[in-house]
Amino acid sequence: MDNSQQHPNGGQILVAVLIGTIGSGLLFSASLAVPLFGFISAFIAPAPLGLSRIMGGRGAAEFSALLALLLMAVLFTPPVGAWYAVQCGLIGLLIPEFALRGFRPSRSILWSTASALIMTALMVAIFSFTSGTNPHLFAEKEINEGLSQALKLYEQQAGLSAQDMETIRQGMHSIKKLMIQIYPAVATINTGLVSMVSLLLFNRMATSRSIELNLPQFREFKVPEILIWLLIIAGFSVLAPTTLISTPALNILIVLAALYFMQGLAVLITYCDRSGFSGTLKVFLAILLLTQPYLNGVVAIVGIFDYWGDFRVPRNNQE
Repeated sequence: MDNSQQHPNGGQILVAVLIGTIGSGLLFSASLAVPLFGFISAFIAPAPLGLSRIMGGRGAAEFSALLALLLMAVLFTPPVGAWYAVQCGLIGLLIPEFALRGFRPSRSILWSTASALIMTALMVAIFSFTSGTNPHLFAEKEINEGLSQALKLYEQQAGLSAQDMETIRQGMHSIKKLMIQIYPAVATINTGLVSMVSLLLFNRMATSRSIELNLPQFREFKVPEILIWLLIIAGFSVLAPTTLISTPALNILIVLAALYFMQGLAVLITYCDRSGFSGTLKVFLAILLLTQPYLNGVVAIVGIFDYWGDFRVPRNNQE
């Protein structure tokens, strides 16, 4: 960072604080209040804190997060303010620090996600202890309310027959049973995605301001080899006759499958970059993965077998 970025003046710090506070506060509020846009804004809500870190320094970013926390507590409720702190503020502060200190992207995402999950678990434990609420029953209630709202939206659609609605209700019931089992894995993956998106956006903001982070390319992403054994153990444990073993194993399996999907995606992007039509192939790949969800499993399998195939190493003609 140059000197102006290391020692910002008072005006720059004030602007940085306003950008961090208002930007992250508005985006996080939208994730709570706006149905469609809110899903997207939840993933980018920490980004303004990264811009505040670049413009005003670490102190400006930390003050922005504190002000946004107080803003959420006043506009909504204190628990919402606490939720902002662990799901947005913490990630928005950690990701820029890790990136500026030269951490590899995988380590930055891992430590940010782990920190947010640990703080979330502590917050849930405190909430459960003080209110006497069972965390599992609370999560089940939230899942039921979310699916009920989705079902109401389907019921408002014109042209759906009674048979179609019955099919949708049965599907919602199946989804509810599955979500009650795997919500820890879903929460972990969502938090990891927030960390990943925050890192990507911070990298772009830093580059636009001539701050070189020297982050490795995504195509170099690789899951630690030892996790393949955890994947195998979790896969067999899912078949256990008791839910005390099968349910945690299923959650671990889903989280690991998401990691291996990322590794498989890195393999495919490597091949796209080696072709003369890199941009077109990447767009085609994105369309396929969005429109054909079963291909995500194929990509995860590619990531698993990358250990043995080492697909990203260039082969000569004889090989």
